[in-house]
Amino acid sequence: MTKSKILLPVFIKGFIVVAIAFLMVFLMNMAMQNFLDEELAQVQIAAEKAAEAEKALLEANSEEEKERLELQARILKLEQEEQFYQQYKNRESYHYYGQFYEMFENVHNADVIFLGTSHASHGVNPKYIEEANPEHSFFNFALNGSNPQYYSDWYEIFKESGYPTPKTIIFCVDWFMCDDGWLWRRIDFDTSPDKPVDIMRKIENSKKSSISSNSETENTAETSAENGDAAVEDVQPKTEEKKVNWWDVDEMTTLIFNQIPLIYSRDRIPEMIKWLFGQYSFETTLETEEDENDTGEEEEELKLPVYKHSYLVDPIGNVTSDYYKGFIPWEAWYDGSKTVAKSNDSKIQWKTFEQLIKQFQADGIEVIFVEVPEYLDGRIEKQMEENNDKIEAFAKENGIEFYNYNEELASEINDDYTNYSDWGHLNTQGSTAFSKLLGEDLKEILK
Repeated sequence: MTKSKILLPVFIKGFIVVAIAFLMVFLMNMAMQNFLDEELAQVQIAAEKAAEAEKALLEANSEEEKERLELQARILKLEQEEQFYQQYKNRESYHYYGQFYEMFENVHNADVIFLGTSHASHGVNPKYIEEANPEHSFFNFALNGSNPQYYSDWYEIFKESGYPTPKTIIFCVDWFMCDDGWLWRRIDFDTSPDKPVDIMRKIENSKKSSISSNSETENTAETSAENGDAAVEDVQPKTEEKKVNWWDVDEMTTLIFNQIPLIYSRDRIPEMIKWLFGQYSFETTLETEEDENDTGEEEEELKLPVYKHSYLVDPIGNVTSDYYKGFIPWEAWYDGSKTVAKSNDSKIQWKTFEQLIKQFQADGIEVIFVEVPEYLDGRIEKQMEENNDKIEAFAKENGIEFYNYNEELASEINDDYTNYSDWGHLNTQGSTAFSKLLGEDLKEILK
């Protein structure tokens, strides 16, 4: 038997194995895309209802009708927000999704917003701040690992989303905020496929396409199919065309992997398999808390819903069920032990920070600096005083108030390690105490 005759069957068998493997991956990839699409569809349906209600509100003819439609639109917005929570609550660090959801959907119309690192996202609870300052609406947009360059990119998306320009930004500064090794976050973590910004852009497109489609139906005699196509095209996200460096292996790998749902959503494979076998459902029941004063006599009266959430914690300790306007508690066991904390500052990050703050001010936004409490005996810090002096000098130079809860405004919160999940992150107990303190201080600050 010749060598070619021996190799031919081996080659054929190898080809068949590769073809079967490719087919399996192709089918699994299709299944993952369908899984993600169905998950998103539940929120898109709710979003389209809310968008239609807001459109009807603009066309209201009387004050009475306007009041009714305003309440109806508000109810549908809250239902949509709850539908979003129900679909995405099992994602690790749900607050990444919740912050961008608010940015694009503007449920709470905050005139005072918080920015900062995880010290702020786990430490500043708007619930207690708004109790002390009911004349304002607050939202915590702080995100884990965020550095000044991240927020510079974030601000561009913030403006793209159409969120009303806040009156005040409370920037929760950290003495280590310019260490971009420590603070690792980049905007593409949130804009890549099936991540917060990508999801919200798809929801926005769905809403605009739905309204556009309904408008076309009402005006079929006047609107051509050509114009209809243009209307849909207009809702696509406006993103700058980025040049691809074909010789950069990392960039090309990321670009290719971002086209494959099975890869970029590989953490969802277990859920997707359960969904394929009917063990995972997207149907949700929006369970609301009952009003104790509700006698049931006025069945048709519209009331704002308040939703109940069963206790839920993600794999890294975020208490998802207690998420509130951007804040999410983080619980981890901590015994008060000391850690060495050193900041390797980047000059580029500091320059970006200065430019960003000046851009906020140029846009007519009042800026306030707050440094969230740390457990002072829990770290041997290096450069805190030096870096805080630098922040304070910049604040004075630009007419910004700086409230430092680790130095001149330190309190008993800083001395009790049971308030913390580690030396820098407040837990539920600590964040509640600090948010109440900050809420009282903000009464004067916001004047």
